[in-house]
Amino acid sequence: MVLSGPEELEFALRLFRDDSLMAKSEARRKKYFVPPSARRKIKSIAARKRAARARRKRSVTPPT
Repeated sequence: MVLSGPEELEFALRLFRDDSLMAKSEARRKKYFVPPSARRKIKSIAARKRAARARRKRSVTPPT
């Protein structure tokens, strides 16, 4: 990039800063990315555990 004056330098610096901030936030978002198939798997395991816990809780409680 060729700059013709100090005002263009400020503009270029702002562009560069915005770009790097966007890249940083995108990297942060990608770090926690879980593919849909794995998400479904995790979700179904959690649901199964929850259902089993509820079944145990129902069978342990004496009828009143």
